[in-house]
Amino acid sequence: MINYRLDFSYDGSGFHGYAVQPGLRTIQGELQSALIPVLGPIRTHVAGRTDAGVHAHHQVVNVETEREINPDRLLRSLNRMLGPEIAFQSVTVANSDFHARHDAGHRTYRYFILNRRWPDPFRARTTWHYRYQLDLGRLNAVAAHCIGEHEFASLCRKREGKSTRRTVVDARWWSTPDDTVVFEISADSFCHQMVRAIVALSAEIGRGNGEPDDVPAILEKEDRNAARGAAPAKGLFLWRVDY
Repeated sequence: MINYRLDFSYDGSGFHGYAVQPGLRTIQGELQSALIPVLGPIRTHVAGRTDAGVHAHHQVVNVETEREINPDRLLRSLNRMLGPEIAFQSVTVANSDFHARHDAGHRTYRYFILNRRWPDPFRARTTWHYRYQLDLGRLNAVAAHCIGEHEFASLCRKREGKSTRRTVVDARWWSTPDDTVVFEISADSFCHQMVRAIVALSAEIGRGNGEPDDVPAILEKEDRNAARGAAPAKGLFLWRVDY
């Protein structure tokens, strides 16, 4: 078997998430539809599945096949068939034991908020328009409480039989001159809707509804009803996967 690594990005707006779902348009479904005629029967493994409407600045998949192909030719073919919504930066031959998910060290997500009174139609697909003024000091105080190993049941949609304990290695907020407030968080892995739930809670506290020091008590409750829902998917990007 030959193991190919694909590095790519996508605008998730028009997709029902990454993973194949019968009758729905997904990133994996489109990718496999493009690969199978070229590579035949394949097994694909992804660094991290994204939900409906979530984007990827840098996603990684490995594909195992018995067919030997020209990586540059496959790269051009995939971009021609799937662009511009899905864009491939590289196709390379990986070590036979490389696994996009199992070998990933940390995954980094970024969330983008347009923080001003009026919206921007040109960023409507990739930012959350939040009209209430956010205080960076309060936002970063919330982020600091999330760093380390915690039980994130209050900030996740729990799946049966799956742990919600995660280790966050870094989390921070900053602002840019174009009225954008950015959240970046890195962890070994994330549970379902964890980043969007942290953003929603941060936004409420960042505008003055609650205090940053409320966060430890919210985490200790291990109750999804203790937090503030989830921010819209459109502002979230899988930003980087480290190996």
